[in-house]
Amino acid sequence: MEAPKLPTIFKQRKTRSFDFKPRYYDERKERIEELKKKYNNNADGQSKSRADFRYEMSSEWRGMRSGNIKNSNSRLFAIIVVLTLLTYLIISY
Repeated sequence: MEAPKLPTIFKQRKTRSFDFKPRYYDERKERIEELKKKYNNNADGQSKSRADFRYEMSSEWRGMRSGNIKNSNSRLFAIIVVLTLLTYLIISY
C-alpha cells in the first residue's frame, strides 16, 4: 500500500527509462567472432589468450612503474637535501 500524497504546487517528472534498440545487426560478423573464439580456445597452446596477454602486459607495466617511482623518490630526496643545505648556508652567514 502506498502512502497518501500531500497536495503540492511543484510537480516532479517521472524518470525516463533507458530503451536502446540497435539499428544494425551483422549476422556474418557475429558468426565470424564466434568461430574465432572457438578455434582460439581449441588451439594447441600456440596462441595466447587475451587474459594471458593482459596479465603479462600489466606485470611488465608494474615493474617499469616501480622502477620509475624509485628513481623519482631518490631524485626528490636529493633535491630536498640540496635545498636544505643551501638554506642552512644562507641563514648561517
